[in-house]
Amino acid sequence: MSTTKVGEIAPFPPLPGQPFPPARNHPRWKELYRLHDEWIMKYWPFSSEKKRARIPFMNLAGFSTWCAPAADFDRMVWGARITGIYFLADDYIDSGKMLNRIPGFKQAATGTGPMHPEDRAEVCHDIVFRAIKATSHPRTFDQLTKCAHEWWDSNVHEPFRNLDQYLATRRVNTAAYFYHAYLRYTLDLNLTDEQINHPLMREAEGIASDHAGLVNDYFSYAKEKFTNSDDTNIIRILQDHEGLSYEQAQKVIENKIRQKERDFIPAGMAVLEHPDLGKDPEVRRWIACLPYCMGGNNAWSQSVIHMIFLLISFIQTQPILSRADATILVTFLVAYPSPS
Repeated sequence: MSTTKVGEIAPFPPLPGQPFPPARNHPRWKELYRLHDEWIMKYWPFSSEKKRARIPFMNLAGFSTWCAPAADFDRMVWGARITGIYFLADDYIDSGKMLNRIPGFKQAATGTGPMHPEDRAEVCHDIVFRAIKATSHPRTFDQLTKCAHEWWDSNVHEPFRNLDQYLATRRVNTAAYFYHAYLRYTLDLNLTDEQINHPLMREAEGIASDHAGLVNDYFSYAKEKFTNSDDTNIIRILQDHEGLSYEQAQKVIENKIRQKERDFIPAGMAVLEHPDLGKDPEVRRWIACLPYCMGGNNAWSQSVIHMIFLLISFIQTQPILSRADATILVTFLVAYPSPS
């Protein structure tokens, strides 16, 4: 008998007048943020104490707590930590272009020990994956490992040149299938491989994945441009390859995000109406949880951007602040890692 305690979720399909996609944070988010931050600050190999001190301001755990507000608390402790280590590790690849780190991270995702025991980043991955493996259904853990490997492999791809190519690659490259896998763990959902890989299920998850990539790029463009890591951001791609202005590119993405939210409802309904998939209560629950991945990612992204605007407003009210100090303050806040 499972000892997990999962919460209530909004009905799907949405009722008339019901906000969609839904968004709310986990009821114990403050505890989860603290447990995440303390653990990351203790174990992750930061290159400086200044970077370690930034962690409480980055709100990394919020991505998971917003995307699965009904998750079991004990499982979400590790769900939040896996978010943190992947955001931090992704910066090795996204900003540092350290593709040689990928094999070690893939090995750590098996829960069988790090490839390089002296590598503290790999050790952090190993600790998290071992904890999840110990409390997960074997099938669910295997799905998580497979999705983690697919995501790491997707970091090597041809340069994006248009929106269609971008969406086709980003369905895996945005890490959405990976975080869907660990969010199912936090929700104590154990779907079969056949259910996960069914074309109708893949389409529903794919739409949510598209939404995640678009929302991430929309909100992280300023940070990525500031840190010269915007080469795979769709707003930059639309400007470079389709001749759009920033405002035009932004509007295209806003419309595409809204379209994905509309597209999810019939895609989710197709799963529920399938004679086999629709009979399984865990499938039905997962389809009802997926909209929280869209709404939660959106809410989390906006909360992070709000912090940046607050800092900019503060800087503008400090006439005696030197340019160097202002640069340090802006860098402090915009340096939060974001999904690739």
